[in-house]
Order: sequence, then C-alpha cells, then structure tokens
Amino acid sequence: MKINFTKKEYVKLLDVLYIADWIMNAFHSEERVETKEYKDLEQNLFRFAKTFGVDDLITLDSGGGEFMPTKEFEEESPALEFIEEYEVESFWDELIGQLAKRDLILKHGPQIMKLVFEDEDINRELETLEEKYAQEFKENGLSNLRLS
Repeated sequence: MKINFTKKEYVKLLDVLYIADWIMNAFHSEERVETKEYKDLEQNLFRFAKTFGVDDLITLDSGGGEFMPTKEFEEESPALEFIEEYEVESFWDELIGQLAKRDLILKHGPQIMKLVFEDEDINRELETLEEKYAQEFKENGLSNLRLS
C-alpha cells in the first residue's frame, strides 16, 4: 500500500505526531515499553522530512541517532497552541469536577458516587455544583480559592 502526501499534509502530520508524542510522554522521563511502537512509527515518518523538503523541521540527533523536531519546528508549529489550549481546558475541567465531587461526598458520604449515573437527582446536583464552580472560576479565576 502506498500513501501520498503533499508537503503541506506532511507538515500537518508532523504537528499531529508532535501532539500525540506529547500526550503519551509529557509526564514520563524514561522511554516507555507501551509507546515503543508509536515511537518507531514516528521515527519512520520523520525519515521523510528531507524528501518533503522540510529537513529544517526535523533533524537527526547525532547523540542518539533519532530524528527529532527542531527548535524551528517547536517555535512555528501550531501544535504547541493546541497543547496549551488542551492543558488549560483540562485543568479547569478537572478542578471543577473534583471540587464538585468533593462537595457531593461531603454532603452525602462517599457511597453517593456510586449513584451519580443511576440517580437523576444526584446527577443534577453534581451538574449544579459543577456549574457553580465553572461560573466562579470564569468570573474570578483562582483568586477566591483558599486551602487550609
């Protein structure tokens, strides 16, 4: 099977690979066995950078013999904007969800979380708490958040 890409499509593929690699490895400093096949695929696709005339975006690391995005790629790729947007939105979603669950548990006890998906009233209460926190953070960010 043969797949044809334009130069523009190949560069977009590099962006997608960068985002995927970041998701899989951002919180790991060591190589992971479970991501090896993805890394191998990424390396295979990076090998075509010169063929597509974008060897200014991907370079061969002389130390490890692996292809890597260049500083130019990292500075110019829209991938970093997508990653940053994802991080920000994930932070707020996770914070809102965790605080709402905490409040629900404080009010009803830890067993209540088993009922969230079964009981419409409990689910609505959780959604109301999430909306309350979402509105608070939208208006004030973290300025009113206090930890004791």
